[in-house]
Amino acid sequence: MKNDDESVKGAAQNCSSFLRLFDNIDHQLTRAATMLGGWVSIAVVVIVAYSVFMRYLANIPQTWTDELVGYFLVAIVMFGVADTLRRNNHITVDLLTGRFGPKGRLIVDIWSMVAVIAVSSAMVFSSYQMVDFSLSVGLISDGYVEAPMWIPQSALLIGYGLLILSAVNRLLRLCYGLKVAEHEMATEGDLHGQSE
Repeated sequence: MKNDDESVKGAAQNCSSFLRLFDNIDHQLTRAATMLGGWVSIAVVVIVAYSVFMRYLANIPQTWTDELVGYFLVAIVMFGVADTLRRNNHITVDLLTGRFGPKGRLIVDIWSMVAVIAVSSAMVFSSYQMVDFSLSVGLISDGYVEAPMWIPQSALLIGYGLLILSAVNRLLRLCYGLKVAEHEMATEGDLHGQSE
């Protein structure tokens, strides 16, 4: 009986170590993507300011800025979507779920993460096909930038890939009864069932 207790304890520690490692990888990747999105946001501000200056003060409209800002806006959204899920900041409609008990909300949360993983997986597959096609035919944008299209399209692939990672992390945390929103997470305590 003592060996069974020790093996269960060892399995729990291995699971805890895995969840901690998985959460740390998810955290670091989403943080890096969010920081990159922040830098791209600053670039958008600079480009738009330059465009406004050139159009209205120098009377030399820049034709390439709108296209580039469009690509950058897609990248900003895709680089931030996984971190938004980690922080539980996506818009939710809780008209019905607010009336559920804790078990009902847990079931809805688990179902939601399964749906996020399924839809994001389909989007990763579709994005991969799009990027692969663009690379294989050398597709470039038809605007003034003439950017290789695989570059802005890759933001979709990266963003949905990170969203899958964060959704799997959240799903595992839900299934093991751990805190799920980043602002709720402790570094060590919640993985061992302790609260701060």
